[in-house]
Amino acid sequence: MSSASTKAQATAAVNSVLSLVLPGSTKIDHNSTKRQNNSKGSKAQLINANLKKAVRVRERDAHSIKKREQRSRRKLQKARQLIEDKVDQQAKLEVLKKHREENALTARERKYLNKVINKNVRDLKSWDVDAEELHELQESVLRNTSQGSSLQKRKQKHRKDDFNESKKPVSGDHRYPGLTPGLAPVGLSDEEDSDEE
Repeated sequence: MSSASTKAQATAAVNSVLSLVLPGSTKIDHNSTKRQNNSKGSKAQLINANLKKAVRVRERDAHSIKKREQRSRRKLQKARQLIEDKVDQQAKLEVLKKHREENALTARERKYLNKVINKNVRDLKSWDVDAEELHELQESVLRNTSQGSSLQKRKQKHRKDDFNESKKPVSGDHRYPGLTPGLAPVGLSDEEDSDEE
């Protein structure tokens, strides 16, 4: 009996210290060890409890699994759509090619064909870069960066000069022999200074 009351007092003391040091911390229950010993039960009960916990965890994870499946379905749908679009595009181009060979293009088909041709030409030109164009581009980039850096240096120097001009001229040394920092000169008292005022 004395050990149970001693445990209860010790637990209460620990709980009060914890509540002072760590506000919001959970309190310790002195009966929790008894409950754990009683709740162990048989192996079948333990297995059943573990299975129930596993089911709860799976139910929580079911939502994330569903999201993953939806993402993969959307990805597949987009891939299928891209393939279908390419097939449609190819079929349209085949029809346009056939009409062009027969000189039976309508105005709308001619406009669409010109649009596709211009797009393809633009794509090809973007890949085709001459060595001369590359050299010109490099020179212009170097020229712009050197001009930019020299401009930055000039601005920085100008700011520094302005700052130095705005500073007040500093007089020489403020220290005098025989003076102690914050006190009257050695040999003089504060009373003499106050009489002069």
